[in-house]
Amino acid sequence: MVAFLLQEGSGSHCQHEAVPGLNSSSWLADYLGFFLEHATQEELKRLADEPKLQMLVRDPATLHLVSQLHLMPDLANFYTALLTSPPSLDLSSIPDTLICHLSPETLKNTEVEDVLALAQRLNKVCFDPTPQPDGNKSVLELPSREAIQVASGLLSSFRNFSEAVLRRLGQTALGLSVPQIEGQISGQDLVAALPTLAQVRAWSPAQSRALTHRLLDSGYKVLDGQSLAALGSLVGGLNSTWLQSLAPDVVLEAVKDPEFAQHLTHIPPILKTAFVEQVALAVPSPIALVQAMPDTLANAIPSEMLAFSPDDLPRFDDLNSQRWTQVQAAMFFDKVVKNVSDFNSLSPYILHGFTCASASSLDMEQVRHLAKVMERKNVSLGAEQLSCLAKRVTEDGIPEDLDSYPRDMLLFLSPSAYTRTGDCKNFFIRVGESNQDVLQKDSPLRSRLLSEALTCLGISGTQVSEEDIRILGWLACDLPGRYINSSAEVLLPRLEQCGGPFSPDQKEAVNLALRSSNSPYGPPSRWSISTLNALQRLLSSFDRHIIQNISQSVLSAWLKRALPFPPWAGQNLRAFIQNHPSSRYRRAARPTAQCGKAEITDITEDLVLYSEEALRNCLNASVVAVNLHKLKDFPFTYEQEAIFKEKLDEFYPNGYPEFVISKLGYLFNLVTLNQISKWKVTSVETLEAVLKANFRRDDLVMAVINNYLQRGGPLNVTFLNTIGSKYLCGLTDEQLSSIEPSVLRKAKPLNPSACSQAQKNILYPKAKTSFQGIAFPKYYTLIQPYLGGAPTQDLKDLSQKNVNMDIETFKELQKEVILPLTPEEVRGLLGRNLMGLKAEEENSPVRAWILNQRQESLDDLGIGLSGGIPNGYIVFSFRDKN
Repeated sequence: MVAFLLQEGSGSHCQHEAVPGLNSSSWLADYLGFFLEHATQEELKRLADEPKLQMLVRDPATLHLVSQLHLMPDLANFYTALLTSPPSLDLSSIPDTLICHLSPETLKNTEVEDVLALAQRLNKVCFDPTPQPDGNKSVLELPSREAIQVASGLLSSFRNFSEAVLRRLGQTALGLSVPQIEGQISGQDLVAALPTLAQVRAWSPAQSRALTHRLLDSGYKVLDGQSLAALGSLVGGLNSTWLQSLAPDVVLEAVKDPEFAQHLTHIPPILKTAFVEQVALAVPSPIALVQAMPDTLANAIPSEMLAFSPDDLPRFDDLNSQRWTQVQAAMFFDKVVKNVSDFNSLSPYILHGFTCASASSLDMEQVRHLAKVMERKNVSLGAEQLSCLAKRVTEDGIPEDLDSYPRDMLLFLSPSAYTRTGDCKNFFIRVGESNQDVLQKDSPLRSRLLSEALTCLGISGTQVSEEDIRILGWLACDLPGRYINSSAEVLLPRLEQCGGPFSPDQKEAVNLALRSSNSPYGPPSRWSISTLNALQRLLSSFDRHIIQNISQSVLSAWLKRALPFPPWAGQNLRAFIQNHPSSRYRRAARPTAQCGKAEITDITEDLVLYSEEALRNCLNASVVAVNLHKLKDFPFTYEQEAIFKEKLDEFYPNGYPEFVISKLGYLFNLVTLNQISKWKVTSVETLEAVLKANFRRDDLVMAVINNYLQRGGPLNVTFLNTIGSKYLCGLTDEQLSSIEPSVLRKAKPLNPSACSQAQKNILYPKAKTSFQGIAFPKYYTLIQPYLGGAPTQDLKDLSQKNVNMDIETFKELQKEVILPLTPEEVRGLLGRNLMGLKAEEENSPVRAWILNQRQESLDDLGIGLSGGIPNGYIVFSFRDKN
């Protein structure tokens, strides 16, 4: 259509005032018509200059046509900007299809009644769920970023929000900023408008937190379940510590309200845990807990709260199995597997709880039957489970019907053993269809699989074919750069599907291939939006030479379409922008001494293309403070983030308030230890927000954790679940000593393997006390991470329990603790993993243990260990016993 309209000579069909038939103001409707739905902003600009387009888009016939179309986002934004540029079209004349694309700038200084009228349209068009063909409303979706920006612009001119205004805003209230909530709404009006605000969907964490704090500070009382349920969608802003101060019966009454229960779907995990713990205090038994818990909270129930006997199982059959088995899979599997002969009767959620210890009582045929059921029911297993299953299934050799077993299990088998049951190519086809995330990239096992796959395919050089790539599947993602150099045409499309992370060697090869005259995508200077879409998962690999040769207009148009970007694309886009300093030359060329109309009034994707100088001179500190939560939506460079940080420091010279700390995101990387010392971190929710940031310095994180503890933050279950294993070892010995054993029992599993020996010695007795009373093998599963602090006698006791300790855990035991163990006691500890001793016989601490044993006792193990004390020798100790 564009080619038709732009053809040269007398046949030109572009709008032309001097040519009869081509000078009508309805030219867009007459000549483009419904093709407008497929047009882009750039294509429309080629048909007429901007002043002429402004006249054409306002034509009544064209506006009527557009009201029936769904324009592409970039064209909808451009079309709306033309309608609202001076002289601005009356807002009531803007079609509903364009309302959600209004620029926030055009909505400032709108009269109050006009704002409220437009808010009604926004609620209907931009925020309400789309009707289905049968007239019912579709599943509620989160409002678009554009819709929230329009709402924010619409409300920006308000100075005070009365109860009447708040009630009329409806969903448009999502445009309220935190400063407006805290300074422009009276407590009385906020409490009075609660029934309306409690129904607004998709509050941001900062908004819900500010609203709930204002409500509670303004005298709102939660005296019963009804008053708690009345908070509705604002519940996500509650502080978990405050919730735990309520009477458990109040919380139980609230969660039984179906409408309130739905609002618990998207609340923070910490708050979900607090709800579960309160409900657990109000019910008499695990069964009552599951029965009382709404679906929205079921996955937050820790398995430790569901300690029941196998006799309770029939009583759970009446419940929705997905709700309870997900949270207690391992516990149920251990108790059910001993009493069930037909594993087909078990749900996938129970089967997901498979452990080697639990299955130790099963014979070969039972294990194989179990594995086949797992494959049929598509049970997802982790690496440790799959490795164990592979060993058990193949104890008597590879079964001939291996294709009926979980395909992820093949990752832990040798293809050479598979060849007697099928062709090696079939083996790697199945490996390529498995879940690549089971094995970390560059892990020895993953590298071995790739090497064996290349041997199977007879690839001795670096040339690979499309058929080879098909067979390799995700293993092709690991091919070194030399293969990319030789086979770029078939490998680049496959690498784009991989998404990284790519090695330096692979990145260099990708760049060489894309710069080559034989590149399947052509030279970067001729890349289009569709080319960038096809290569978006390779963005982080592009070097500056490639990025700087991409057309500025193509880059800008593509970037606007790519934002907001999905989570996987964040770092890729960030690296891409970081390597493109010249992409901001247009913004840098603006006058910056006095910004004038160029002053920045919002945080949008446009700022990604601003120079550091333009940001520093044209961005007001208050804009950053009000829109801090938006920074995470865009791939700003490190230099740009440093400027945002400068502006934030300017706005808060005496330190950041707690609600700001929780929204820092990437900016957390730029704070100093001195700044953290001035903070007041009192909420574990704030602590969680900091830990979720993409931080690069653990010392800063530990400073925030200590800030929280020094200000009275308790070392409770919520705290341990928040910091996890990574920062557990950063706590002082005194802090670790203050943890109650009951807290460890209720907390999510922790792994203190990185802790000092002194810390392990503190934690082990606490864990032992915490887990006492829990039957084997569940007890061993819980205590295993803490065994680095176990004394000799406890290991002797475990050796009688058939625990099948893996060799890695054995190596983490204290050397002086394992030296007194006899070979038979070590056999009892390791069980089927005994052969691991042979592989480690030259390494510490196994070597030290061997040297301390009599050779004849070692020989009795039957695994070929040597180096023990020769028979007949007497060993004297000359160590000073004082």
